[in-house]
Amino acid sequence: MAYFPVRLSRFASSLHFLALPALLVAGAFLAGCHPAVKDPNDPKFIVAEKGTWQITRGELDTEVANFLKARQATPEMVGKSKMPVVETAMLRNMVLKQLLLEKAEAAQLKDVDKEEAAELDRLKGPAGNPDFDKQLKDSGMTMDDLKKKIHEKVLITKLLEAEAFKNVEPTDQEINDIYLKNKDSFNTPAKVRASRILIHVDEKATPEEKAAKKKLADKAHDRVMHNEEFGKVASDVSEDQSSKTKGGDLGYFQQGENEPGFDDVAFKSKLNAVSPVFLTPLGYQFIKVTEIQPAGVLPVADARGYISSKLREMKMQEQEQAYAKKLLETSGVTYHLTLVEPPTQMTPPGAPNNGAPNGTPPEPQASASTPPMTAPAPPATNSQPPK
Repeated sequence: MAYFPVRLSRFASSLHFLALPALLVAGAFLAGCHPAVKDPNDPKFIVAEKGTWQITRGELDTEVANFLKARQATPEMVGKSKMPVVETAMLRNMVLKQLLLEKAEAAQLKDVDKEEAAELDRLKGPAGNPDFDKQLKDSGMTMDDLKKKIHEKVLITKLLEAEAFKNVEPTDQEINDIYLKNKDSFNTPAKVRASRILIHVDEKATPEEKAAKKKLADKAHDRVMHNEEFGKVASDVSEDQSSKTKGGDLGYFQQGENEPGFDDVAFKSKLNAVSPVFLTPLGYQFIKVTEIQPAGVLPVADARGYISSKLREMKMQEQEQAYAKKLLETSGVTYHLTLVEPPTQMTPPGAPNNGAPNGTPPEPQASASTPPMTAPAPPATNSQPPK
């Protein structure tokens, strides 16, 4: 059985004006459908139905078009032989959404109204945020449309929490096993933390103008070398607007993050030493290295939060895919469209399409699967690198 292995919790937890996930956008028309329509290409032709709801060819075509548009693709790029596979996957997603909502409505879930109100407040942002109304208008949605989608989102989220997710918290043993199997991925590069004082030099500056800038940098350097506090001098004269308000502090950075010439000085400087004035494409500057972090391996205690989060996500993905698969298989939905399965497992939407011709969009994945665990890059610091 092929259907998009869309992360149900992901589409249930990310509602965005301009990029609503397919399962939230999909709907099922209850009016205007004509069972007597026999042409499968007629927009009123019913492609799937169960009980009181039906999905029409026109609705399916809209979803397929939206899917391709979001990936800047066309049916011609996908290829005539593969379009039925895409249609089948999209139709199953649409059916899955209806089945989930049916179960959720019947489950008498608690605090739905409360969570809907909280979600609407979150989307609106700070009181009086003028961007909210503009984003809503640009998306082509009304407030009622948005509230309907929030309602669906909350129902599906709570249904998954109640029925799909069981024992998703990773054990210490699982976390330790992942860490040991991927230990090389937890290597951390050398980093330094530095403060700087910068005097900008325009790339078109004349020699005289450059000399004047150099004098300003030298003067500031002299103040620091005569024991004036580096942070005060930076606040007074530095032209790096992002750091001068912080006493010149740039935070932590590693090799290769900054403009040419900067890292060469930073990583050769001694701790708490003030460098000479040097020139980079940004201008004349000098720095003081305030902390040094040598290269090493991130301890398991520091990696635990990341690994736990990824393992939890993998367990949830596996469980929700099994839940969705069973729901589709036991739903009793009647399909009036020939369902075309892919011959082999296909690339998940949005993943690199290795081996595909240029211009060919990613295709739906043929079956639900849990991706392999990959270790994280070392956690980044909150500090911003030099600009």
